[in-house]
Amino acid sequence: MNPLNLLGFSLKIRVVLTGGGTGGHVFPLLAVADELIELEQKNDFTLELYYIGPITGPVSFDPRIFEEKGIRVIPITGSSPNNAANPWEKFVSFLQNAMGLFQCLWYLWTIMPDTVFSKGGFGAVPVLAVGFLYRIPILIHESDAIPGRVNEFSKKFAQRIAVSFQKAAPFFPYERTALVGTPTRRIFFQEDDRANALESFDFKTDVPVILIAGGSQGAAALNELTLDVLPRLVERYQIIHQCGARNYPTVSQESDFMLKNNQYKDRYRLFGFLDERQMKHAYVCADLIVSRAGSANIFEIAAMRKPSILIPFPYAAQNHQRENAYEYASQGAALVLEEGNVKPNILLDQIDALMHNDIKRQAMANATQKFAKPDAALTVAKELLSLSGAPIE
Repeated sequence: MNPLNLLGFSLKIRVVLTGGGTGGHVFPLLAVADELIELEQKNDFTLELYYIGPITGPVSFDPRIFEEKGIRVIPITGSSPNNAANPWEKFVSFLQNAMGLFQCLWYLWTIMPDTVFSKGGFGAVPVLAVGFLYRIPILIHESDAIPGRVNEFSKKFAQRIAVSFQKAAPFFPYERTALVGTPTRRIFFQEDDRANALESFDFKTDVPVILIAGGSQGAAALNELTLDVLPRLVERYQIIHQCGARNYPTVSQESDFMLKNNQYKDRYRLFGFLDERQMKHAYVCADLIVSRAGSANIFEIAAMRKPSILIPFPYAAQNHQRENAYEYASQGAALVLEEGNVKPNILLDQIDALMHNDIKRQAMANATQKFAKPDAALTVAKELLSLSGAPIE
């Protein structure tokens, strides 16, 4: 027992989570938060969790996904200068990030956390800068095979660095870097009943299921490819299509028109966003997944042991999705199609080829286990508590 407990005091540990705001940043933060909460229940300390970062703009998300776990959300202003289309927008971005820096000076002073956990991205910059100024221990996590600019910058003052891909390790100081994988929510490693998952989508048991997932923000190019072959897809498969909340009205209208008189239109399920439970059910149902190549997507697919076709986003920073996809595919777990080369008929042909080759799909599913890292979130959580000085078993 901690000596403070004998005096009637409880050791309080405060951890600040931060990141750029996309699902690729947010979902690993949630996975680590779950493990921190679990460790609090098993050890002698009280935990306070905070998320500090932008929650609006082009990578906005619903703060309730944090608040439902008891994590206090503190929004700050900020925007990526990389998204600026002209000098005026770059200037506005500079002002917004300067405001975010001043906000963090106050917020971190009032909280004075024991550690900061950053997933990178522009939204993390003010938190990291002020954390360094206040000498708060920092742990950063790099999800991609090629590090982002923010993590490249913050490696200079981070006490610990975790990476998802072996290819990223040489970019960071050897003595402070560990290969852990991408923190993935525990639910994706838990067994689930396929019959119940199929029932949740009102699907039949005798028709194969294809999951088409564009990431948390959706993928316009992937949506277009899907719509172009949708009538032929539903003739052969049941389809779960996650198109992105912003894309949903357009995709819904177009898919309704294309399937209006199609006898198999009931085989198509369209979602703007899938919550944690829906996403788990979609993975469980799927015989094959077509996805972008964000790190969070890849490690969730690996956790669920599913064969996949990856179509990297060609304009990702440092072309990291392409690097992620080929690093993963090198293990035999996925097929990679380049967006610039893939046409609707090519995508359909590749789906058909894999769906008619059970042995190939099983080999791909087996290969995912070379990549899956069930303990990634727990490893990061324990290191955060170690940096905080918390007593853990």
